[in-house]
Amino acid sequence: MTPRDRRALIVGVLVVGTAVLALRVVPAGIRHGLAAHGELRDRAVLLGRTRAEISLLPMLRDSAAVLSQALVALASQVLSGTTAAEATADLSGRLNLAAARAPARVERLIPLPDSSSAGRLGRVRVQATLETDVRGLIALLRSIDAGDEVLKLDVLRVEAPEPATPVRGPEILRVELTVIGWYIKARSTEKRAA
Repeated sequence: MTPRDRRALIVGVLVVGTAVLALRVVPAGIRHGLAAHGELRDRAVLLGRTRAEISLLPMLRDSAAVLSQALVALASQVLSGTTAAEATADLSGRLNLAAARAPARVERLIPLPDSSSAGRLGRVRVQATLETDVRGLIALLRSIDAGDEVLKLDVLRVEAPEPATPVRGPEILRVELTVIGWYIKARSTEKRAA
């Protein structure tokens, strides 16, 4: 091999090596460096958020205590059961108990459909037809208003008998009322699986 051929071979190898470096290695190195820089920036942001949240931890503990107390206070204002059927049964039972204490005779209880909800809270309604006297009606309304925090009176209709009808004893009133109550719905199975 002549010196001229050797020089051409060295120049060719240098040109090919420079082309490989300039077209393959350098761009890959730049991409890798930019990706590492982006990841470093994301980790720095995450570290900043973590430090900020850790600094709020004492305040969150205080909030958790307040929330726990609020949930305990709310427990007396919601029906038992996690479905509308269970809550309706509880609401009917509470209304029957209030009527028995009044005293009032329950003729019928009809669950009414209700699609009202707020987050995990659902509402149920029950319509009742009762017979009682004036004292029983007052006792029933007091029981619903002050005694049981779960029962909320929604509709009240009172019918008296005909005035010309001879009455022996207390006047019997026919009372139709609708009460509502709130219950906490069960968590959906989709959220539990996630």
